[in-house]
Amino acid sequence: MKILVISDTHGNMPIKIGELGVQAVLHAGDVGDRKFMREFSSIENFYAVAGNTDSSLEGIVPQTVCDVIDGVKFFLVHNLSAPHRMIMSNFREINDCRPDIVVYGHTHMPSIEVKDGVIFLNPGSLGKDGLTGRKTYAMLEVQGTRIVSLGIFDAADGSRINSFCEKKFLNNSLNRMEN
Repeated sequence: MKILVISDTHGNMPIKIGELGVQAVLHAGDVGDRKFMREFSSIENFYAVAGNTDSSLEGIVPQTVCDVIDGVKFFLVHNLSAPHRMIMSNFREINDCRPDIVVYGHTHMPSIEVKDGVIFLNPGSLGKDGLTGRKTYAMLEVQGTRIVSLGIFDAADGSRINSFCEKKFLNNSLNRMEN
């Protein structure tokens, strides 16, 4: 399963989701308004959380999501802060969720990190140029309950700017989930 991971669209969509061949979308907040939410109406597996600019979506999207797609557990939040200095409420929720991957936004800075056997992914900002000077998104591929690839891409030309695919880590993540 191919999963598009985005954040900080702020009501702008510079990529054509239908052309990416994805079966799910994870949106880590600062989505846009209710009208913009229609961009995702055709996507059966759409998960989103509210960001700090999403007051118009109050009661429509939650603050956090802990769920499973194809056997991979994820935790979705807008303002994590950073893997090495988490907001305490997020720390507790992540520990309760026990995810394979934590997806967050807010910083407009794309990042892939591993901490305590968990992948932390910030896809960067898709709606505005992020701190890197680009609009970015991430693609995650899951096969047989395992993450087989993960990359961050430039929205302007689709080029990969960061990736993570280490079989040993991915197998350890699956074993941790089974225990």
